[in-house]
Amino acid sequence: MKYQKLVKLLPVLLVVFLVSCGKKEPPKLTFQFQGYENPTLRYHVEYPKGWVLTTDPGKVRLLSSQDAYDKFVDPTSKGSIGALILISTSKDTLGGDLQKFYESTLAIDKDKESIEKYEEVTDAKVGDKPAKRLYYRLKYDKATIKRVEKYLVTADTLDFTIEFISFNEMFESYKPAVEKLISTFGFPKKLEKGADAGDKPSASFSTYNNALYTIEYPDNFDIKAAKKGETGSVVTFSGYRLDCTFVVDIFPSQNLSVEKVFDQNKGKYPGAGGQKETTINGLKAIYLNYAGAANIGSRAYFVVKGDKVYRLTLNWFKPQEADYLAAFEKIASSLKVK
Repeated sequence: MKYQKLVKLLPVLLVVFLVSCGKKEPPKLTFQFQGYENPTLRYHVEYPKGWVLTTDPGKVRLLSSQDAYDKFVDPTSKGSIGALILISTSKDTLGGDLQKFYESTLAIDKDKESIEKYEEVTDAKVGDKPAKRLYYRLKYDKATIKRVEKYLVTADTLDFTIEFISFNEMFESYKPAVEKLISTFGFPKKLEKGADAGDKPSASFSTYNNALYTIEYPDNFDIKAAKKGETGSVVTFSGYRLDCTFVVDIFPSQNLSVEKVFDQNKGKYPGAGGQKETTINGLKAIYLNYAGAANIGSRAYFVVKGDKVYRLTLNWFKPQEADYLAAFEKIASSLKVK
């Protein structure tokens, strides 16, 4: 009798066993979102609160936590699995042709990551613009599969690449974060024709003062201040034009000299010219000019004091260079580090 009951229970036990050994369900995560506006190109994104945001010329990185960083450097390393969103911008050289942008991206990915093909290529939207969505996986070992979702979109004179990366089943857990960013992505607004006629930095300057420095700026400029990661900050000064900005951002120097900080960072600037040296209120400063977006001139200064780097980034509309560059150089020379 006991044997017969056991036989009847075997199919049930088998089902329970198979279910328990089946695909691992991803944990459900919830997010609260905050906004970020790129100070140079003026696009806007919504991303989860608490994520680490870092910037380089043409690139914004959003990392779910600093603890997750090692996994993206070495996928086979142990540690917490997080998510990474990369937003890259480059000057459009393909006439705004999305198909050509996709084809050039495929060629780069094949060379960079040794993928044979994308598993999925679909039409999509980023904000209110048509886009291509690409998906592929890279297997490192039995326990490590990197999953990548990439969106390509062109807007005016820029190409945008938005990459969402995570590992194994956690890809699905973090997916709502990139879905929100993609659906609400705000592209830069074009200035109306002739709207810049009366736009010039004021000849009268005011003083911006915080715990680390003071700086003078035209009194018709707006100011936006934000925290940058765990140890830095960013302050953006801008006038009427959306493409003319002066940005002061601060990050750790790791006790390096200004020369070494400059050498570590100069490769991040597209079309950079040779370095030049000056002094800003008694501190040595090294700067370079580089290629920004179309019709935009750009320059970056590096100043080091103690354990902090003060980077000054200037962006100006080239047809109004005579109005903006002199004002921006005056702002830079007024920096006083405390």
